[in-house]
Amino acid sequence: METLLTESVQNSLGHFMYHNAIFMCERLCAEFPSETNMQLLAGCYLHNQQAYAAYHLLKGTSMAQSRYLFALSCFQMDLLTEAETALCPPNDPTAEVES
Repeated sequence: METLLTESVQNSLGHFMYHNAIFMCERLCAEFPSETNMQLLAGCYLHNQQAYAAYHLLKGTSMAQSRYLFALSCFQMDLLTEAETALCPPNDPTAEVES
């Protein structure tokens, strides 16, 4: 079921049906909560120009891709210091997020 929902979200994104993708991905995250599924939902929000929703969804996540998407949402909302912190955490200044 998780695979079917993920494919449905990807298909909706591929056809620029962002509202449908958001709806399906919200169902996906409700049934199968994981950081990977949250990344997909955040991507849907960013495609739909809802950076604030992606920001609140990803705040405090730990995976590199999640931090990258969080930084993108910060950048779109002009929170540049927070975006920089997400990409290069203060406790490990040499760590960078791959894009």
